[in-house]
Amino acid sequence: MEQKDRIALLESNLGRQLQWISWSDTKAAFVFTLAAAMVGLLAATAPDRTCAWSTPEAVSASFATALFAACFLFLSLAAFPRTDGPKGSLVYCGGVGQREEAAFCKDISVVSAEDYALDLARQCHRNAAIACEKFKWVQRALIALYLTVVPWAIAIWLLYNAAKG
Repeated sequence: MEQKDRIALLESNLGRQLQWISWSDTKAAFVFTLAAAMVGLLAATAPDRTCAWSTPEAVSASFATALFAACFLFLSLAAFPRTDGPKGSLVYCGGVGQREEAAFCKDISVVSAEDYALDLARQCHRNAAIACEKFKWVQRALIALYLTVVPWAIAIWLLYNAAKG
C-alpha cells in the first residue's frame, strides 16, 4: 500500500473512532435523562416524613435507588475515560496543545509521511480503546437502568396508591 493511501485509510479510521466515541456520549445522555426523570418521579411520589413509609414502599424504593446510583456511577465512568494519548503526538489534541505554537508548526513541517502514519495508527488504537471503555460503561448503565424498572414501578405504584388514600 502506498504511504498516501495508508495515511488516508488511517485518517478515515480515526474519524470513525471519534464518531463511535460521540455515539457513546449520545447514548449516555439519553440514559442519564431517562434515569433522572425516573428519579424525579420517585422523589415526587415519596412521602414527606420517613415514618410514613410502609415496608414494601421502602424496600422497593431502596432497591430502585441503589440501582439508580449504580446507573449514575457507570455513566460517570463513561463520561470521564482515561484519555492519555501517545506522548509527543502531532495528531492527539493533548500532544498538540502541550507544545508551543512555534514548536508545533516546526514539528509538523518536518514530520515524515512514515512518522505521521505511525502517529495516526497510534491514535486509531488509543481512540478505539477509549470507545470500547465508554461503550462498556454505557452498556452497564443501561443494564442497571433496565434492572431498576421493576422495583421503581412497584415503588411508584405503592407510593401513588398510598398518597391517594
